[in-house]
Amino acid sequence: MPLKNSIIFIIFLLISISLFTACPEAEQYPPEPEIEFEQVRLYDSVDLLGNKNKVYRLKFGIIDGDGNIGLKESDTVGIFDPDSLYSDNLFTVLYEIINGDTVAVESDKQRNFRIPYVEPEGQNKTLIADIYADILFSFQGDTLPYDSVYFDFYIVDRDLNKSNVQSTPVLKLDTTGYFPETLPE
Repeated sequence: MPLKNSIIFIIFLLISISLFTACPEAEQYPPEPEIEFEQVRLYDSVDLLGNKNKVYRLKFGIIDGDGNIGLKESDTVGIFDPDSLYSDNLFTVLYEIINGDTVAVESDKQRNFRIPYVEPEGQNKTLIADIYADILFSFQGDTLPYDSVYFDFYIVDRDLNKSNVQSTPVLKLDTTGYFPETLPE
């Protein structure tokens, strides 16, 4: 009997070791969000009043180690108050290029966004996702005062950790600013 018990113990030990080594440990990421530019598409639209609009569909990837990205609809008091800087959590800065000179356009709340909150599931709270944002702005008259544009953008998580800043490529516009391109399917 002692030999049989020893064999059972050894089998149990080997199974236990294989179970512990078979499950790789989850990769760890810092609590500060990290973003990476992936794509921007430019297209034109016309609103219900017939005003021309430019729409930039921005796509970027995000990794956040503690998964606390996004704001709930109820996040409207304290630091998330609508008049607060942090009522939004995706921030963009538009740069206009006029005859080779780059000018940052004063911050416009319409170019900042609220990324919705997604509840992380499971033990590993790391959030890895792609985010899309349609940045819309109108222009008056038949021509734009600039020939090219680009954006810088970053996000802030619920703990107010700021991500790295990323930039879109420079987008050249035609002389009317109207740049027909279809939406991606």
